[in-house]
This record gives sequence, structure tokens and C-alpha cells, in this order.
Amino acid sequence: MPLSVRAALSDKAMSYVNTSKYNTGEISVFRDTIDSYLINIDKSIIDGDLFENKTRFTIFYLGRWQSSATHHIEVGDTKVLYGLKNMNNLSFLSLRGISMITELPTFISELTSLKILDLKACHNLEVVPDGIGSLTRLTHLDMSECYFLENMPRSLANLSKLQVLKGFFIGDSKNNKRSCTLEDLSGLRRLQKLNIYTSVKDFPEEMHLSALQKFEALQNLTISWGGCSLLVGSNAIPVARKLSIKPDLSLPSRLQKLDLHCFHGTSPPSWLRLSNMKELKKLYIRGGQLCYLDKSPKLNTSNQCTVEILCLKYLGKLKMDLEDLMILFPKLIFLHKVECPKLTNIPCNESGVWKRQEGH
Repeated sequence: MPLSVRAALSDKAMSYVNTSKYNTGEISVFRDTIDSYLINIDKSIIDGDLFENKTRFTIFYLGRWQSSATHHIEVGDTKVLYGLKNMNNLSFLSLRGISMITELPTFISELTSLKILDLKACHNLEVVPDGIGSLTRLTHLDMSECYFLENMPRSLANLSKLQVLKGFFIGDSKNNKRSCTLEDLSGLRRLQKLNIYTSVKDFPEEMHLSALQKFEALQNLTISWGGCSLLVGSNAIPVARKLSIKPDLSLPSRLQKLDLHCFHGTSPPSWLRLSNMKELKKLYIRGGQLCYLDKSPKLNTSNQCTVEILCLKYLGKLKMDLEDLMILFPKLIFLHKVECPKLTNIPCNESGVWKRQEGH
């Protein structure tokens, strides 16, 4: 179960969900001393009968809580969701993984007690209402894996208590003039975790880097590139433009974790200046065409990379060995590599994990 969900559910609720006798394929309703819960244990078709219970729920977990996408859930009619309309005490709403929801009802913006809204993997979702900015108590919003959702409501910038935002889409600005931008979001002073999905091959450009520098609390940044054909034939190279970026522009120096998915370039981008990111402890790079991570790392001890945990997955062209990695990441204590055939001379266990020995 996702960590944000665990944080929202009490120990009693977790015990309830994890008890096998309740896995009956039905919706379960129960209460503790504070909250009223509705949790979808294993029901695949959501219908109107669900809302015949008149309990004023605070936790409404309608979506998929199982980690596997094989647990299919769908709504027969999106009007079913209108049963949520008067649940003014709702603080947690999950529609995770529910198919056939193309548009989030506008009344969602009236559920002003909401703190967590989980829309992850609603694969048919195309529209989130502009009024979502009225949910001023919202701390967590997950729109990741909603690949038809390309217009980000500008009112997202009004969510002043937001700490976690996942699935923020950045497309071609010419086609998304009314979509929320990073500059719009930069006023969110409490935002600690931001996951970006982009169809722009050259992301981030100068305007994006300038905006990211304004995120005062940002500690965890994920960037996923997609939506474009990067290769033409098996031996082709990426066709992204080479951009000139000002030398003082890079990712925020206060980041503690950076996760890059499917970066298209064969060489590290100019904005990835690891030695400038003095608080970076975790670096994940998954998929893409990178051939190396740094050609000539600076050996100055005052300018060393601070990464301790490194995860490299599905990087078929990345050619390095342990010595190269230790020069670039002198503080490395943990490495996990998966399907990186040109990463050699690294004594990993059968799971692809290497750990630094004490005293080394």
C-alpha cells in the first residue's frame, strides 16, 4: 500500500485491510474513535449501490490499494461518483486505478476538507476541474500515470498547503497556453516533493530551471520524459536540440533526492551539476540513452558529489566500472543496478545490490 495511504489510515484500519477474512470482494465500512472508513477490499465494478450507506465518511478509499495493476477496477457509469457530492467531512479520497473516469466532477472542488486526493493510474482521466484550487487544505495530490491528462488547472497554484504533487504534466507551451506552469507553482512554499511528466524533449529549459530555483522547500524531484519518439531505427541517436543554458542555471541545490526517467541524451545534461547539489543523497536514473555520467569529475574535496545511494536501471549504453563510480561518487555506500550490462567489475549480489564495506 502506498506510503501516503499508510499515513492517512489508522493502525486499526491497516489491521482491518490486512486481515484475510475481509478479502471477500466487497466494500468494507467501519469506524474507529475518530474516523469513518469505506475501503474497497477487492470489488472490481463500482455501482450506485455503494452510496446507499448514508455514513458521512472521512476516509473513502474506492480505488486500488493493491500494488499490482492486475486488480482491475472500473465504474459502470461516471454518475456513480455523484454519491460523493455531500461528503463534506471527507479528508481522504482515493480513486486510484479506476478505469472509465474521463472527467473529475466539478463538485470535487466543494469537498473542502480534503487533505489527500489520489488519482494515480486513472488511465482514462482527461479533465480535472479548474475549481480544484478551492481545496485549500490539500497536502497531497497524485495525478501520476494519468497519461490523457494534459491540461493542468492554473488554480493548482492556490493550493498553499500542498506538500506532495505527482503527475504534473509539462507539454508544448504553444499548445497548452492555459495550463499551469512551474512558474505558477513556484509560490507553493510548502511543496517538498514534485513529480513531473513531460513530452518536451529539451526539458528543462532556462525558464523551467529559473522557476525550479524558486521552490523553497523542494527536497524530492522526479522528472519523466515521454510522449515522443526518441529513436528512428535501432542504431539511431536522439534528435533533441542542443540548447545553450546559462552556466548559473541548474537544478535546485537543496534537493535531497533526484529521480530521472528515460532521459533521451547520450551525455549528461549541463543542468545536472551534481557537485553543486550539496544536500543530494539519493540519485535514481532509470531508462534512457546515457553512455556515461560524468567525463571529468572534479577531484577537489570541497566540491565532491554527496550522493550516498545510487540506483541505475535499464541503461543499456551506460559504460562504467566501480572505480569510475567511486571517483564520481566518493561517498557512495549503496548501489542497485538492474539491466545495465556495461556496468562492469562491480561485485553485486544476485539482486544487483552493492554495499560499501565498513572501513573502505
